[in-house]
Amino acid sequence: MVCSTGLAAGFGVQCELVGARGYDEWGAMFASSMKRCMVGIGKMRIQQGPTGRCVILICNGQRTMRTCLSEAARMAADDLSIQDFSGAKWLLLSGYCFYGKHLLQRAIELAAEAKMKVALDLASFEIVQSFKQELKGVLESGRVHCCFCNEDEAAELIHKEGQGSRAQPEEALAYLSQHCDLAVVTLGDKGCIAKRSGEQEIVQEPACSGVTVTDATGAGDLFASGFLYGVLRQYSLQKCCRMGCLAGGAIVQTLGAEMTQANWKWLFDRLHGALAASAVRDSATAVHHELLECYALIEKLGRGVVYYGSARLKQDSPHWGRAVDLGQRVAELLGCTTWSGGGPGMMEAATAGAQSIKAPVGGIRISREAGTTVRTASYLPADCAVFCRFLSSRKVALVDCGVRAKESDQTAYIFLPGGLGTMDELFEIMTLVQLKKLGSKLAVPLILCNYDGFYDGLMNFLGAMVQNGTVGTPELTDIMVASSNEEVLDCLASFYKLPRTSHGTQLTLHRASSLIRRDSHKELPEAGTMSRANSAVA
Repeated sequence: MVCSTGLAAGFGVQCELVGARGYDEWGAMFASSMKRCMVGIGKMRIQQGPTGRCVILICNGQRTMRTCLSEAARMAADDLSIQDFSGAKWLLLSGYCFYGKHLLQRAIELAAEAKMKVALDLASFEIVQSFKQELKGVLESGRVHCCFCNEDEAAELIHKEGQGSRAQPEEALAYLSQHCDLAVVTLGDKGCIAKRSGEQEIVQEPACSGVTVTDATGAGDLFASGFLYGVLRQYSLQKCCRMGCLAGGAIVQTLGAEMTQANWKWLFDRLHGALAASAVRDSATAVHHELLECYALIEKLGRGVVYYGSARLKQDSPHWGRAVDLGQRVAELLGCTTWSGGGPGMMEAATAGAQSIKAPVGGIRISREAGTTVRTASYLPADCAVFCRFLSSRKVALVDCGVRAKESDQTAYIFLPGGLGTMDELFEIMTLVQLKKLGSKLAVPLILCNYDGFYDGLMNFLGAMVQNGTVGTPELTDIMVASSNEEVLDCLASFYKLPRTSHGTQLTLHRASSLIRRDSHKELPEAGTMSRANSAVA
């Protein structure tokens, strides 16, 4: 899997993933990650049950990976067909395929029928230990053309019962090269050794120098991607090993198994020197792919009301219950999809309200929300969220969720109490409206939920901008400020000419421009001494 992302995203090799995932959040996240890395997933099966997972423990850069496959969705040997491999030159298999009865053997048979070459990664010394006889049978069949293993897997492969000393990597290399065209043993910080079948020479390649290891996760997979790229380009065995070591050296410098643009820049800079810039894929490509995925979800669920708000506010906040109530009642009133950033806090509360009446919901998620340290679990239905790596993709998509494409669309941007991220989104939408990039053909309501005067300070700030001539009052006319949910609902009902039951209370819904006009002639405080923002707030 990680090898295919390296080949596709970094080396431009067309890759297709054949396998199975569950119909759950983890499966959707996995599919999103593969598409972002330009790996084809059209041959992935989606099955009932959970997606296979693992936990990775990292200490001083070294990692231990424990998998959980017991009840996971998985492929059976009978699920495979020759069509799964049509048009490909190589099939890369993981030793984990041995957990599916006859799955690996069936894949190799079909690869031979499709006239493909087969590469096998032994994956784990525990797999070698558990399936040694089956593994040796596969290797000695002569149908594996390239085999990758690390020194622990190599030692286990040729270990004999009663043997006292640990087998040397060269011994495993000799065994593998008897049966495979290419045999490679990786040696961690000592680099790798490799050998071609029928040749006496053992090629040695040292590990990259000057590398600070942050996390060894994915090092073997990226090594395989670099090595196989060299094979596809018909490079010498020495250069294939060098490319493998460079790719492995790049990934260990970052946390996790996904290469960043900086990692690829480092790799190609080492490989091509001054030509590196022309070889590195720009992040714009990844943003483009993320946006296409977001647009596909918007097309599927339909545009609607977009909620913004703080990810930090929990259920004990006085704003939580109001947001839940608002999400429910707006969904009832407009009958459209409820959109949010899919994170915790106010986003979750508004979504929960819509879900309580089984209204459609969707989310454009980011890896980490402000105030959180890890990606939060999703409360959204499977396949109703997109995961973005780039903030720009998420911001553009969330705005698009509320754009009215036709007269019958009933959408809105509703801002619940929030922090810096919420303000960023608000000012972006205000700027788009100001520049007539948004709402010039079909206007969209923009409403601030001023619960307990939360946005009073913002109104004062906008008033100061008007007073100083940096913003014109007419530019703020379309921003509505509501102090209660009733006022939000009245605003939406009035905008879309929908019937509303009278609630018998006096409402105080205002346009932002009218609030600012009221305060615009107040004197601004005199300039004082410079201070930090946090001391001014205190």
